[in-house]
Order: sequence, then structure tokens, then C-alpha cells
Amino acid sequence: MFQTGYILSRRSDAIWFISLPFLAIAIGLAGQQWLPATAAAAVGLWITIPHHFATWLRTYGFSDEWQRWKDRLLIAPVIIFGLTILGLMWSPLTVFMLVTLWDHQHSLMQQYGFARIYDFKAGTGAPSAGRFDLAFNWILYANMFLTSPYWTQIWVHQLFQWSVPITADAVRLVHTVSWTVTIVFLILFIGHLVWSVRKGYRLNPMKFLFLGASYFLWYFIAWRATSLLLYMIAHRIMHGVQYDVIVYSYIRRKVSRKGDVRKLMARIAKPGNVKVFILFGLIYAVVFSLLVGKELQEFGFGLIRFNIPFDSLQELGLGSVIDMSSYQLFAATMINAVAVVHYYFDSFIWKVRDAKIQTGL
Repeated sequence: MFQTGYILSRRSDAIWFISLPFLAIAIGLAGQQWLPATAAAAVGLWITIPHHFATWLRTYGFSDEWQRWKDRLLIAPVIIFGLTILGLMWSPLTVFMLVTLWDHQHSLMQQYGFARIYDFKAGTGAPSAGRFDLAFNWILYANMFLTSPYWTQIWVHQLFQWSVPITADAVRLVHTVSWTVTIVFLILFIGHLVWSVRKGYRLNPMKFLFLGASYFLWYFIAWRATSLLLYMIAHRIMHGVQYDVIVYSYIRRKVSRKGDVRKLMARIAKPGNVKVFILFGLIYAVVFSLLVGKELQEFGFGLIRFNIPFDSLQELGLGSVIDMSSYQLFAATMINAVAVVHYYFDSFIWKVRDAKIQTGL
């Protein structure tokens, strides 16, 4: 019935994929209690930005992958940066909302990807398991977003800002429908697992422990958050650290199996050189922050501001926070476009069913 497989190893998976979400919650709760809300930006600086660097290293670092995706890696950033500049000049809030929505999709798809890696490593799951895993992540994440107190107040507030009529009864109806769909799906999901076992397919318990830990974090903070800080700290720690872990593992495994790689990648992959990987990520974070912000000259918790995307929204009755100068337009473009390029690259560089990508998994 069960066949266990690990992404890294038994001990490493227990640390990074099972225990980390609970540690992230503890850190987030401490931050919510003792840090100002603006400290969320410091978490972005030291966790989120370095995990963007991991993407650039992963995509541009291997010559074979560079040759395979050269057109995408060259053309896509130019298009994304161009569209972001135009969007920020026309409607900054629209850009911010689109980036935020893609960020949510990107987050749930990362957990879906890890779930698929678990089945790949253990050789488990029916052929239909991937579709059920995808639906599981979409439905449970959407339910959290639609029904939790934290996210409900955000999307309801946004609808009011857009002058969309909404009543308390309408909100309650959304909650009821969402929970109904979620419960029905979970019954079907369990039924599919039972069917899979009866058909002779085995299940990897690590996949379900991982999904359980991930969604425990998201649901816990969505119901317990009293400020943005808990979500930003806990979510970003889980998402960013797990991403860095899989990228470093991918680099080491691909270097060991392929051999003919660039010197930088070979050096990073040497045993004990994870410190080089971390150092490069932190240097990138500092350089990036210096480029995008005279508001980011301080790197301490509670000293960083992130308000540029909300500038000059007179059409929505919102006052201007600061003037959108040329430098601030550049900074806003960098913050948003870099994130979108990261989301786009991740949409095709982690296809678990791709035999060439499997060499690093």
C-alpha cells in the first residue's frame, strides 16, 4: 500500500519539507507579537529576493538548459519589463493585483510540484494522481483565500474599492459554496486514493505529510493572522527556503550526473559549498535592494517600506502616496517585473515529467 520516497533524504525531508512549516509559524507568531508590520519587507529582502537569485542560477547556470530555452530566457524578460513599465504608468494597482494573483498561483503550484516529485522519487501514484494533486492544491488554496478571515477582509475591501456591490449575505454565500466544493472534492480525493490502492498502485506517505504540513501553515495563519506580518513571515520562510533547498539539490545532482558544466556551477556543487550558494544569494539581495530603493537603504526589520505600486490612483479615489518619479518608476518596475520573470521561468523549468529535468531531481 505504501512506498516511501524522499526528495533529499529521510532526515533532510523531515527538516525542510515537514518540520519547516511549523517552525515558520512559530517565527511568524513571534514576529507578529514583537515586530512592526513593516518588518515584512525585511523578510522579503533576506528570503524572497535570494530565492529569485536561485532561479537565475538554475536557468542561466547550465549551458544545456541555456541552449534549450535560450529564446525564452532572452526575450521573455524584455517583454515582461516593457509591459510592467507601461502598466505602472497606466494603472499601478492593476499591475500590483496581477502580480499578487500570479504570486498566489505560483505558491500553490510550487507545493503541487513538490507533491509530483515525491511520487516521481517513490514511483508511486496512479496515472491520474497528478490531476488530483493539481485539483487538491487549487481547491484547498482557493478555499483558504475565499473563506478565511484574513483573506476575506482583503478581497471584500478590494471589491468595495472597485465599487462592486457586495453584501454580507453574498460573502456568506461565497463561504458556503467554497466549503461545499472543498468538502465534496476531499471526499473524491480520498476515494481516488482508495481506488488507486485497490488497483495496485502504491502511495508515498511523505507526499501527504508534506501537503498536510504546507496547508496547515496556510490555513493556520489565514485564521490566526492579526496583521500582514504573520502571513508574510511564515509563508515566505516556507516558500523561499524550500525553493532554495530544491534548487541547490538540483544543482548538486545535475553536476554529479552530467559532469560537463560551467565552473561556477561545479564550484557551488562541491560538498560543503552551500555557503557559497547562500552568500551569492545574499549579495544579490543587497545589490538589488540598493538598486530599487532609496527607501530601502536600511536593511533592518521594520525599516523598509513597500508602497510604490499604490501611487496615483485617482480614478479609484485613492490619494497619491508619493510622486511616481523616474527613479521610483524604475524601482517599481524592478520589484514587480523581476517577480513576474521568476514566476514565468518556474512555469516551465520544473516539469517533473520532463526526462531532462529529472536528471537533477
